Amino acid sequence: MLAEVLRQLPPRSRARPARQVRALDAGYAERTPPDPFAADRQWRSDLWWRRRPTGGPG
Repeated sequence: MLAEVLRQLPPRSRARPARQVRALDAGYAERTPPDPFAADRQWRSDLWWRRRPTGGPG
């Protein structure tokens, strides 16, 4: 949903929040290992974060 909001913003208004979101995404990906069973699960590319186990519920 956040990606859709960013796409709808004018380019000047989008630049700073887009950088912040990229930094948050990179930090999350760095702190969570890839799911070794992801290939066995049905997933959608827009829900990439579901392929990263966090150790929490879910």
